[in-house]
Amino acid sequence: MEHKLIYTPDVIARLELGWGPGWLSPGGLSDVSQLVAGVAIAGRSVLDIGTGTGGPALALVNRFGAWRVTGIDIEQSVLDRAKVLAQAELLEKRVDFRRVTPGPLPFPDAHFDVVFSKDAFVHIADKALLFAEMFRVLKPGGSCVFSDWCCSPPPYSEQMQQFFNNGMNFTMATLQENCSHLERAGFKAISARDRNAWFAVFAAQEVKAAAGADRARLVSGVGAEAADSLIAAARRRAVIADQGHLRPAHFRAGKPDG
Repeated sequence: MEHKLIYTPDVIARLELGWGPGWLSPGGLSDVSQLVAGVAIAGRSVLDIGTGTGGPALALVNRFGAWRVTGIDIEQSVLDRAKVLAQAELLEKRVDFRRVTPGPLPFPDAHFDVVFSKDAFVHIADKALLFAEMFRVLKPGGSCVFSDWCCSPPPYSEQMQQFFNNGMNFTMATLQENCSHLERAGFKAISARDRNAWFAVFAAQEVKAAAGADRARLVSGVGAEAADSLIAAARRRAVIADQGHLRPAHFRAGKPDG
């Protein structure tokens, strides 16, 4: 089935207006710092799945010392933007952005030291295949570290149902489901950190700023109608986080040696 473009230039512009150039989800560098804390990144080869417009991939190189990052995505629109940002930071020789098709990863076995992702697995329906492929392309002793938009078990509120049907092709899992997929794929030392409490506070602050001090900047950037849409989306995220349905999480796991 032909993929319908989600991240159009307009969508990219709106998301980056809220979260910064290269970032299509909240938290930015601070979130990545917490995600990779204690993980050996410096001097390593990293696969970034769902690299988006490249903010996390570039941070892995210029802030955390990755030797090389291969960022993959299924949409050329985000990759084009990522390449522009890599060139602006003079990192195009250390970050390789590639378009891929859904399904098995186009890399040999035991190819990367680290598999990373920031908030992209929500777009991937076949979680079992995803985690099996992550395990396959990791070197023995390698690390898997990612954040994901997770959900609580059902039933869900009206606002959460709206979030599921927001046109972004979300396929969400619970924290427990992701951990089970990791275990079945062969990963060990699996850990998951529920970030709902942090995000509920963050989202409420985001709504307050967007509807107040930042609204003029949003209107200037994308127009009044789009700005109001961004504010409404932020308000819905805050509501479902407060309800406990939206549960962003950090995950870590390792591939055994040998």
